[in-house]
Amino acid sequence: MTLRRSVASLWIATVLYWPMQVIVSRSWTTPYSWRDDVISALGAATCTDYCSPDHVVMNATFVAVGGATAAGAALLVRPSVGIARTGWILVALSGLATCAVGFLPMDVAPVPHTVAAQVHFGLQLAGMLCVAGSVGRVASRFTYACSAIAVVGGIAFLSPGKWGLGSGVTERLALDTLNVWTIGMGMLLLARSWNPGPGIRGL
Repeated sequence: MTLRRSVASLWIATVLYWPMQVIVSRSWTTPYSWRDDVISALGAATCTDYCSPDHVVMNATFVAVGGATAAGAALLVRPSVGIARTGWILVALSGLATCAVGFLPMDVAPVPHTVAAQVHFGLQLAGMLCVAGSVGRVASRFTYACSAIAVVGGIAFLSPGKWGLGSGVTERLALDTLNVWTIGMGMLLLARSWNPGPGIRGL
């Protein structure tokens, strides 16, 4: 399998992140609120503030998505140069932070969990901005658009009242947009809209 197809396969596979959320949410005895409940509530391992019977499935999903994101970005480090290489390293590290979110449920290790989520957000956003100038016009515009939505979502999530959107919506605007980006970049990579690195158009 070529580098192009390997990266694309890893990233596009993370689309399963959303169906898994739906599956896990259906196991709740009290309805899960997509508007008001945070994503991590689906991975709550104890029935304290939240009770998520299939938390193991959700936390495994966090680990799998983080691992696929990190692996895909890691494959792009070597063929890249300059600030783009730094960007892919940051994206890879952000994927590892997502894995940590799965290993550290919010109700078991609240502080490390929150730190891991914040590190994931910051590193991937920084990585996206680093690679934006080297991935071609279409992918660059897509990257900037996803970055802007993520920033707006993050500000809304931290704002009093969440702009009336709720914790669930604002957090998904902030964090899920990053996952949308990797999936979109994988699809654009298959479509040959951008190159993994200089001089390797045939890969």
